[in-house]
Amino acid sequence: MTGSVRIRPLTGADLAEASALHREILDMEFLARCGPGFMRAYYRAWVEAPGAISLVARDEDGELLGVVLGATDPATHVRAMVRQRGAGLVARLALYAAGHPSLARELLVTRARRYVGGLARLVASRFSRAPEPSGGPAGPRVGEITHVLVRADRQGSGVGRALLDVAVAEGRAAGLDELVLVTPPDLAAGGFYRHLGWRADGEMTSRSGEPFVRYRYLLRAGGLGEGGNPPGPR
Repeated sequence: MTGSVRIRPLTGADLAEASALHREILDMEFLARCGPGFMRAYYRAWVEAPGAISLVARDEDGELLGVVLGATDPATHVRAMVRQRGAGLVARLALYAAGHPSLARELLVTRARRYVGGLARLVASRFSRAPEPSGGPAGPRVGEITHVLVRADRQGSGVGRALLDVAVAEGRAAGLDELVLVTPPDLAAGGFYRHLGWRADGEMTSRSGEPFVRYRYLLRAGGLGEGGNPPGPR
């Protein structure tokens, strides 16, 4: 808790408000355009999958102030989401897209092949006894923060920092070496992350062509390489 800001794990009772905040703040994002039902289901899938970092900030009156989503083991977390809720998410997305032609066109152009492939792997995994891939040689353990969402009228009030402080603590408790996050280059979030000790680590482009800036945060010595985190409040 920081002042009147209370941070706790995101639960089923938060799904509607948290997903609505996501749609409000990131209305340019593909997921945010997929309808309220899909977004609630997406948030539920995220929270239920193992290794989720899912936090909400509320004030002393219970008003939602912000949300953080992430994962301590992103690849395992995504596989679990697909295995547990993938078919339902695809069905909701297809139903919503059927009534929204522009979204349907975007879905076909940028994501259809990848989503169909993911569903095929999901079906195959249900009929296979093969173990989950164990990965290659051990390297740095890298977690991911995918979304930092703060209500517009509370930005700059310490809510984002309070959420990230707890997310960083969860990363350390999980034994991670570092955390990464990405943010659109046209959002005024870069200075905020740098102030908190995150280091810009170049630009990247999503599969659908959306540009992002990548940031990294060192949790353990050696996790980030030379330089570590720049000075900043902890």
